[in-house]
Amino acid sequence: MDRAANGDPHAQTALGYIYYRGDGTPKDLNRAFIWFNMAAEAGDPEGECNAAYMLVHAEGTNANLEEALAMYRDAAAKGWVQAQFNLGHMYSDGLGVEQDWIQAAGWYEQAMKGGSVPACYRLGVIRETGKAGPPDPAGAAEIYQRCAKVGYDKAAVRLALLYVEGRGVQRNLGMAVKHLTTAAKNNNAEAMLWLGKMSLSGEGMVKSKRNAQQWLSKAAARGNKEAGTLLDSLTEESLHR
Repeated sequence: MDRAANGDPHAQTALGYIYYRGDGTPKDLNRAFIWFNMAAEAGDPEGECNAAYMLVHAEGTNANLEEALAMYRDAAAKGWVQAQFNLGHMYSDGLGVEQDWIQAAGWYEQAMKGGSVPACYRLGVIRETGKAGPPDPAGAAEIYQRCAKVGYDKAAVRLALLYVEGRGVQRNLGMAVKHLTTAAKNNNAEAMLWLGKMSLSGEGMVKSKRNAQQWLSKAAARGNKEAGTLLDSLTEESLHR
């Protein structure tokens, strides 16, 4: 199997995945890195991206952020979307480079144009919070819409909160509930928290303590601490009546 991949960067990358995941063979990160790196040296952007990832996270090799950045940049220049996204992450988190939100936004935008939904979401957050320029909630709302349409729940929640607050969009509690409900059906705990809050307040929903407790219980069961705190206060309130 290993011999067959010699000289073929695509086969080398495929072999790297086999060892990285342990598909039909014992998982071996050292061998995975060797094959991804061989593919990278042959100019395969997928191999470059994977080898760079392993260099960042010290998987199967020693950490080397400088080398990882060079590989990501080369793969990104060749149009490899995951490398563009990962470069955005390196700049937003200041990994191996000085934190630079403008650079991060630029790489996320390129990755978004290539079809990366997580990049789309992160660009929306940058636009909403104004990390790379003046806050632009209207622009963020448009981006979140793109993500929400393909089922990205975190974007649906942030879009819903823009509708709740009337930032960048006209205030519309019905639309907020619609997006929150969609995300909650996909087990998003933050969406469940907000549905619980809105059930308590009666904003955009029928005011119902029972429904609120149901949503908050679901959110708390998925690890949302705020939901757990609210649920405890509602239970204590009931006990003192």
